[in-house]
Amino acid sequence: MTGLRLFGYACLTIITAAILATAGVLAWFIADRGLPVEVRDTTVLTPVVRPGGKLVIRQRLDYLRNCSAYVDRALFDAHTHRVILPAVRYERPPQGLGPRTITFTITVPDEFGPGAGEYHAAPEYHCNPLQRHYWPITWAQTVVRFKIEQKP
Repeated sequence: MTGLRLFGYACLTIITAAILATAGVLAWFIADRGLPVEVRDTTVLTPVVRPGGKLVIRQRLDYLRNCSAYVDRALFDAHTHRVILPAVRYERPPQGLGPRTITFTITVPDEFGPGAGEYHAAPEYHCNPLQRHYWPITWAQTVVRFKIEQKP
């Protein structure tokens, strides 16, 4: 009878340890909300663009952690036109951790009218399985303003 009781206590100990370990890992994942990328500066290298022209943007970033990212991007003009750009995805920072300067080019669509234009980027970061499947790290959209000239 004593052996059966000891076996029961051993089983309860293993089950309790498993529950506490799972809860601890889940609590660690929930508390892990620090931004893995810091955007130091965003500059428009072509502040005035014509429809069909190239918008050139330079960003200075500091990659702080090895996390995957998904960035939704879009262009808007003052006349309610919107173009969804291809999303940016990566599993690890493209050039490793540390400060980086990224320059990218976007073609402004021909249907955009003259006036103000905006580039929006909305990032999501995933540093653990909970963030990848349920609750990603997000922060405010990067909004870059530029001017669209009249077509010649």
